[in-house]
Amino acid sequence: MVKRLFNRIGSLLLLLTPFSPLSLSAQAQDYSMVVNTTEGKATAYPTSQIESVVFTDEATEPAPASAKIKMKRNVVFLGHSIWRNDNYFVKYQNSGTFVTPFTGTFKGRGYQTLLQEVFDFPSVASPGPDGGYSGYSLGGTSQTDSKSIAVVAQQANNGWPSVQNAIWTIDFITNDFKRNVPLGTLADYKNATGPATFYGAVRQLYDKIKELSGNDVIIVFANALKRNNSNYTSTSQNTVGCTLADYELALLTCAAFNTNWYFVDQNRLSGITDENLPAVTADGLHLNNLGYTMAVQPWINVLRTLADK
Repeated sequence: MVKRLFNRIGSLLLLLTPFSPLSLSAQAQDYSMVVNTTEGKATAYPTSQIESVVFTDEATEPAPASAKIKMKRNVVFLGHSIWRNDNYFVKYQNSGTFVTPFTGTFKGRGYQTLLQEVFDFPSVASPGPDGGYSGYSLGGTSQTDSKSIAVVAQQANNGWPSVQNAIWTIDFITNDFKRNVPLGTLADYKNATGPATFYGAVRQLYDKIKELSGNDVIIVFANALKRNNSNYTSTSQNTVGCTLADYELALLTCAAFNTNWYFVDQNRLSGITDENLPAVTADGLHLNNLGYTMAVQPWINVLRTLADK
């Protein structure tokens, strides 16, 4: 069993976790961990000095289907880079004002893996390059913005499945905030004005999902986690005068006009805060494996209520 340790070294509180950015093939005693201290110095600490930490590639035996929650509906995981990073190597790096205390890489055990360890879906689809849309926002900066999911939704070769009565996840708004997508108004949603505003993009995406999965489709959507990346933070305004909370409110407002929409409040209920971002992310935005185990909990809680739907 992997242990966690808070180890006091001088004036630095060092968090060591099972996702430590170390090669997966060598023995633990051969490693050293590079830490950025509060004095701004990078110091390497041999792991042999830390007896209670076990390093692991986190390979686990899959849970048998009988131990999982049986779901009646298929699922389509539609998400950004934090979803895409599942089972891929992710690098720790500084970004803007954010400074990570770790260096190196780790292999992500993300949303899709963790959810399928709890739920047994009849089928699972993960559209997008390598299982997600890294850098894509829901809305666009123009009607033809190629980095808008609402635009991708209209492309004939996007690989999105046609599955009746499925569950679809939607998790993109941290990129709408970062890409400075204009918010628009509720009228853009009602009048289906297209992807050049966030409200219009929500409508265009939802219309396409209903086309693929029918009017009985279930949408499980989320707000954005806390962030401090590229100088875009949890509370700052972007260049179009919007905060993360503005996009959250817009998405909730659109959802209120429909049935079968379920809200995942990962921002408030995951336990991820502005203060602990260095411990749970690789760069102030993308989760490390401790972050994933926290952020997935609100998703599990909502999906659990849909088992009999």
